[in-house]
Amino acid sequence: MALISNAKGRKENETPSGYERLFGNRQLGMLFSKVHATVITSGNELEKFLANRLTNTEGISIDMINKEKRVLKDAKVDSSGKKHKLDIDCVIEKDGKVILIEIKDGDTFDTKKTAGEIQSLIMAKNYLIKERGLREENIEIKFCSFNARDHQQIEKGAKGLLPEDYALTGEELCELLDLDFNKLVEERKEHQGENLHFFIMELKKIPEVIEGFSKEY
Repeated sequence: MALISNAKGRKENETPSGYERLFGNRQLGMLFSKVHATVITSGNELEKFLANRLTNTEGISIDMINKEKRVLKDAKVDSSGKKHKLDIDCVIEKDGKVILIEIKDGDTFDTKKTAGEIQSLIMAKNYLIKERGLREENIEIKFCSFNARDHQQIEKGAKGLLPEDYALTGEELCELLDLDFNKLVEERKEHQGENLHFFIMELKKIPEVIEGFSKEY
């Protein structure tokens, strides 16, 4: 898991963040912006985290492992007809199937971004059928929420945008990757104590926070 202390967050010369507007305190706003940036970083690092723990990479493309299998050149066509590459988070070839997977850390998703990601997965599937001769029934699309408990939670977080059978939990993804899900969850807790300590120490530097603690509410 990423460290809050390494996050940049909102810069001093930038406009106030939503957190600063919420609390009316510059220092507190800056601290929460660092927390927010750390959460995003943790999610972005998930694929690398999984890739580094694979013991068998046959048929698996994730992060820098077999990258050519998940980066599809000229697979995306924009409204002007120009072609672009499609970068899929993870591609798994197993039991005669090709599984195209979008990987998320959380379970609540931005509606517009999710719609675009699903569209990209569908484009990738169509590209593999048309350009590489794969059969439609041999290609699956999955939208993974690593920390979600079940498919219903993922579908709710996607606000109804996921087609049937697209949802995939982190535990199911780990099964496909031959990884121990529970062990990985524990490993990702490594920096929780350090993050909590840093957060508390930074809070103690804010006079208004210390003053607030001394008052009775």
